[in-house]
Amino acid sequence: MKHGKHICETLKAIRSEIASANEIDYTPIKCTHKGDCAGTCPACESETRWLERQLSLRQALGKAVTIAGVSVALTMAASAATPSTLDQSNKKDKHLQRANHEAQTDGYIQVQKQQLVTRDTTFNVEDDRQEARTMGMVPRFIPHPDSIYTEVDVEAFYPGGEEALDSIIRNQLYIPDEILEPIKEIRGTIKARCIVKVLVERDGTVSDAVIEKTTTAAIFDDEALRVAKNLPLLTPASIMNMPVRSWKLIPVEFVYDFSKEETKN
Repeated sequence: MKHGKHICETLKAIRSEIASANEIDYTPIKCTHKGDCAGTCPACESETRWLERQLSLRQALGKAVTIAGVSVALTMAASAATPSTLDQSNKKDKHLQRANHEAQTDGYIQVQKQQLVTRDTTFNVEDDRQEARTMGMVPRFIPHPDSIYTEVDVEAFYPGGEEALDSIIRNQLYIPDEILEPIKEIRGTIKARCIVKVLVERDGTVSDAVIEKTTTAAIFDDEALRVAKNLPLLTPASIMNMPVRSWKLIPVEFVYDFSKEETKN
């Protein structure tokens, strides 16, 4: 097909524009094919599927997606790019069938020998999601066990529900009487709130905790951290149904109301 190379370059340009519009780090694989081609191949198809997956992840995380249906858009663009190459319907169908055919072997997609790496450019220090590389194959995404992921499919959660977790936290909070006594004497009220960021491991345990938003009172912040580090087992975050390490934000409230207590004789 004489115009196959032109179609290929056009599709790569469109994929680049889509990735750029959605702030996705994408570098097209350099084509090493010699001679004429159909304008698409398994390597091109794998790039399209990868881009669709990145867009789906953004959408699942509530981020704006500039376009939807990348495959449809690319197919339409290819048709518009070089209409003179589409007049031989029989040859076209055979080429497309071969291009869309995938040899499935244990979850792998057979493509030309290459390396694909995806990286979250916003959180590239902790979130180093990377596609495992294999000779001649691009496997499904496998999270690295030591990485901390900031963008996940399902966030970490307490199996009993957030209300139950809040109740557990309230019951474990302890402020010494000598701190509360002056407030009791004036029949006053204390209300304070902080947000703790806990690191949930792949097994659901909490391994670390930091104050994300302070109460401005060190004694409250310290107590919130103590309780957060001793939370019950959580269900870890997951990407593609695989557990990963992640941060979870937990609000902690301190409420002491002595306004309705009877005055001591």
